[in-house]
Amino acid sequence: MAEDTSSTASNTIPFPTLTILYLPAEAENIIEEVSQKYCNITVEDCNGFFHGGVKRQYKKITIWSQGIDSLWFNAIIARIKELASVEFVPIVSGGIMYSV
Repeated sequence: MAEDTSSTASNTIPFPTLTILYLPAEAENIIEEVSQKYCNITVEDCNGFFHGGVKRQYKKITIWSQGIDSLWFNAIIARIKELASVEFVPIVSGGIMYSV
């Protein structure tokens, strides 16, 4: 008799992915747009030295989701760069920090 694993697979809890955006304060109006797309987010004020080693205020946006829509995400990154006049946006995805 074969073991039925289908019920086991359907009972697993799908863990969300975690994506963090470090949003320069000049682009903080993006927060509303992110919250409309993904309802499971947190926003924290923080300071960072990401751009040129100069202390700057950021909004740390943590998005908990089953996956990020890549077209939407690329558009948001482009808008952040434009609004904040920066060449890159620091993010954490999959436990790795990088800039896009």
